[in-house]
Amino acid sequence: MLPALAAAHLFQGEGALAALPAHIRRSHVRVSIPDGLSDSEAAFALREYRASTRLLELERAALAFCGWDPRHDAQRLGVAFEADVIAVLGDEPTPLAQCSHFHAGAAVVLSFTNIGAAGDVTNVSAPFSSLPASVRRLPNGTDLLVTFATGSVSTMAINWAANVRRAGVADLLIGALDAEMMEACAQHDVPCVLIHGGEASRVLAAAPGLNLRSRPSLYPKMSVLKVGFYNELLRYGFNVWACDADAIFIADPRPLMRSPAWLDAMLAAATDCIDIRVDSRFPMLNCDLNTGLVYMRSHPTTIAFTARWRETIASAKEIRVRDQAAFNMLLKARRLRYLRGRLFAGANGESEITLGLLPLSQFLNGHTFFVQHAHTLPNAAPPLSVHLTYQFAEGSTFAHGKRQRMRQAGLWLVDDDTYFTGRYVTAASESANLLPIQSLGPQVPSSEAIARHLAEARHRSKILRALLGIAKASGRTLILPRMLCYCDYMWKEMKSCRVGGAESMRLPFDCPMDHVLDTPRWFEKNELLDKVGLREPSFLDNPRVPLNVSGSSVSVKLGKALTDVQVRAALAPHEGVAVVRIEEPIGTFCGFVDRAEHVRFEKASQRLLEYKRSPFCYEDGVAVPAYSQCCTPRKPGDAFFPCIHGFDPPEPLPSCEGVFR
Repeated sequence: MLPALAAAHLFQGEGALAALPAHIRRSHVRVSIPDGLSDSEAAFALREYRASTRLLELERAALAFCGWDPRHDAQRLGVAFEADVIAVLGDEPTPLAQCSHFHAGAAVVLSFTNIGAAGDVTNVSAPFSSLPASVRRLPNGTDLLVTFATGSVSTMAINWAANVRRAGVADLLIGALDAEMMEACAQHDVPCVLIHGGEASRVLAAAPGLNLRSRPSLYPKMSVLKVGFYNELLRYGFNVWACDADAIFIADPRPLMRSPAWLDAMLAAATDCIDIRVDSRFPMLNCDLNTGLVYMRSHPTTIAFTARWRETIASAKEIRVRDQAAFNMLLKARRLRYLRGRLFAGANGESEITLGLLPLSQFLNGHTFFVQHAHTLPNAAPPLSVHLTYQFAEGSTFAHGKRQRMRQAGLWLVDDDTYFTGRYVTAASESANLLPIQSLGPQVPSSEAIARHLAEARHRSKILRALLGIAKASGRTLILPRMLCYCDYMWKEMKSCRVGGAESMRLPFDCPMDHVLDTPRWFEKNELLDKVGLREPSFLDNPRVPLNVSGSSVSVKLGKALTDVQVRAALAPHEGVAVVRIEEPIGTFCGFVDRAEHVRFEKASQRLLEYKRSPFCYEDGVAVPAYSQCCTPRKPGDAFFPCIHGFDPPEPLPSCEGVFR
């Protein structure tokens, strides 16, 4: 065998494949990759098939490969390859494909078919007899709002159910992936059924207490269970609004799918796009369909699609192929064909299925709701739901960033009454906790907006360090002040500090906590916050706050560089007041008289206020190809988008030397 072809084997005809040993035929996958990939791009796209797949079949193979990238071929493998091919195929010119540099070299498998697993059926069971009586009594054709959860995120699922009920919908169901979730449902009187899924259930049971989104290798197992669960419910005759537990209903969505424009839709989903203005003119197809909220009508076509969807996830070789990736691969195996309104024909194997694209104006995501605040614009459509995507604070045990976003928006309904009764401290007013607000137009240079954003961050850090000290010294809970962002937070390039699709969004905007603070640090193993407590900026606007709290407040102006003893003395006259508002808090607190306590506070508050995040990446005034990498080249010689790094570490406390014990 020639050196450059040492790993290649030549087969001719289907008969040769059929003659292969069974263990090789069972490891047969057909994939589609972008046309014109170089050696390094193809190797990257196919990396997860290298060890797991014995027989790899390429669609459009003649167009798939363009040869070795000469910039990175010091061993001259491309030349050796050409010589080997000529020796095998003869010297008649057979040109390779033209290099496409697909997405600046970030190549992925576009679709796959696990031929070796054809005919396999993954058993996922939620027997009709095990459904709650309230669900079994519902007639065929009922729209059922459904989510799923493990016990580790039971509060998220119970909160989802509370929002569904607040929206006026009683027909709901939670698919429980473990006994802990079943117990939570019983405690909160929420209809629930235990999902059985063989190996997938056993794998999840071996990882209790984890936020599965923080474990990429486990998440596909959950995806198999949830899609199999949807398939079961469809077979029982229910139409299913299938939701992640962080896809919150603000109003009843069921009338939409009963309206004439949507009656032919067998499936309906929103996309990850963020340009509401464009989507309102014509449904946007250039983003992924997001499976965090999908409507499925009970029909043989839909049942067949969800079975294919389940098996695609179960047989995937790449851990990135979860429910959403598989959903998009299947429906977009052929180009979506426009029908009318917001309806398209998507692929369903060799046939088609009618897909509706839900309007972004009413089915909002984490960017359109919490960053653009699109639902607050004049003449905005009333929102039906918000899915908490585009967020940056997945803790190892809980999605703290999502919870804080929901608390801030009044969508977190499961805090107990004690959360709203206590003694609190916060900044007195906007002028006390914000730099003078400056509106930034759509053409502002990113560098200018980033500088303003970082100045606001430094100012906020000083305020928070003072308020943390005052809260600890006085035994009060900290209410975060209003926080403004002058630049979006995104993992890709931005123009005028706005990501593509949100070019007209307002700057500044009210920040989600995860945009400006390392949110999991404030809730996971934090001795300081365990003693102080934390509330969201909108806390006092929550209708659950009793009048004896919201109506009991005082503004106090403290002196500068006070110790904990001096803070307690200054606030003693207001001991019976529920909310103390500190005027001009910067520089008011210098530390604790007890040196050991002071050192602990300095260390803990420093950790809370340090924030390491993706740099600010921008495309203003630079000639860089689309899909290039931010900050550094993907490969030597590649173009890249420039970046500005931040944030600064928090400044030291004012000195109070000479008072330590």
